Amino acid sequence: MIKVSIIMPSLNVAKYIKPCIESVIHQTLSEIEILIIDAGSTDGTLNILSEYEEKDPRIHIFHSDIKSYGYQMNWGISLASGEYIGIVETDDIIQPDMFEALYNETFNEKSDYVKGTAEGFFQSPHGVEWRFPILPCPVLKDKYIAIPKETPELFLYDNFLWNGIYRKDFLQKIKFNETPGAAFQDIGALFQIISSADKGVYLNHLVYNYRQDNAAASSYNEKSFLYAATEYRYIEQFLPRLSHDWETIYYLKMGGLSINRFLFMAGSGHYWEESEAGIEEFRKKLTYAIKNKQITSFNSFNWDKILSFSENPQALYKSLRNEYSSKLKRLYSILEFSKNHKVYIFGAGNYGVFIHTFLSLNNIDVIAFCDNNIQKQHRTLQNLPILSPAETLSQKEDSCYIITATKYIQEITQQLIQLGVEQERITFYNGGIDMYLLKEFE
Repeated sequence: MIKVSIIMPSLNVAKYIKPCIESVIHQTLSEIEILIIDAGSTDGTLNILSEYEEKDPRIHIFHSDIKSYGYQMNWGISLASGEYIGIVETDDIIQPDMFEALYNETFNEKSDYVKGTAEGFFQSPHGVEWRFPILPCPVLKDKYIAIPKETPELFLYDNFLWNGIYRKDFLQKIKFNETPGAAFQDIGALFQIISSADKGVYLNHLVYNYRQDNAAASSYNEKSFLYAATEYRYIEQFLPRLSHDWETIYYLKMGGLSINRFLFMAGSGHYWEESEAGIEEFRKKLTYAIKNKQITSFNSFNWDKILSFSENPQALYKSLRNEYSSKLKRLYSILEFSKNHKVYIFGAGNYGVFIHTFLSLNNIDVIAFCDNNIQKQHRTLQNLPILSPAETLSQKEDSCYIITATKYIQEITQQLIQLGVEQERITFYNGGIDMYLLKEFE
């Protein structure tokens, strides 16, 4: 009996497909089928996949003449014979127990879907890696059981299809938008899934590794506003049957995506003229939502930026580009500060990991992390020890400290000074985390 059908849409991913397919075929759950829907790869992807198909009878390759992620997904769902359906993007890597962990949970909770957590990862050509957590809901201790169709705010947080499994008879009711290409076609499917599911389970269990260094990914596509606008138009057909709260969430999600796109645009260094029609469509819709108080300063995390976007997208771009340039300038100053020193990174959190990745890209010697949190001390992070501040003093002669906390920078500086560290050997970074910044130093 096939427990999980795994759909893998592919197109020209020869650079990434081996680690991806290896992670799928070596799942601890063996009762799976692997349905690869290829849209006409020409870079050697099919040759690699065909070798795996010959060795593993669970793998089945299907050739699509239509280059549409939505079409590939709809076809894969129609072919599935398992109890549940999973989705794996062919440039990502999954955890060995992903499908076993999710499938086993279906016995405890009869749900339309079960999802785990993920980690995004950026891997440089030199092998340096940066990781960050991706949570599918705002509060997730051990397990969260939701009635998604009555919880519209889930649509703001649950951003991905690939970190879960879906009951086949439930997913077969979902229709992907079959527009050309592969950009943002998961948004409409996610909206349908969350707005119609009677029960969804979210596990605090890492299942998926989401690649962020693929330059061909839709995140970096300068036409992305055009694709996103098409997908949001697709969603509009489902709004009339739902409560007013869903319409509010629809606009909030649109606002968040718009700001996300502008952050990528700022990193690219130029305004995306090719997306002008999509930008204008979103601007008009968000202006309407602001006028009708569906987006306000009380319910939007990005209120100021969304307001700026609705008034003048070009001005927002210039503002974000200036912020990006300031962050880049700050990183260059940290790089200069760190040269010819042994570096301690004060703060074993996301900012600390980001700075460690940045320094590693530039061949700067990082000795260790340090942190005031006793629970973090004497563990490892990025293959480095996490020490107490006092434990770092043994190397103080030629060491320096980079504070990566977002709060209490002055207090931490004074703490280090009291421990005997000279002021000139202390600096800080709180400029934010941005993948484009790392790409500047590859």
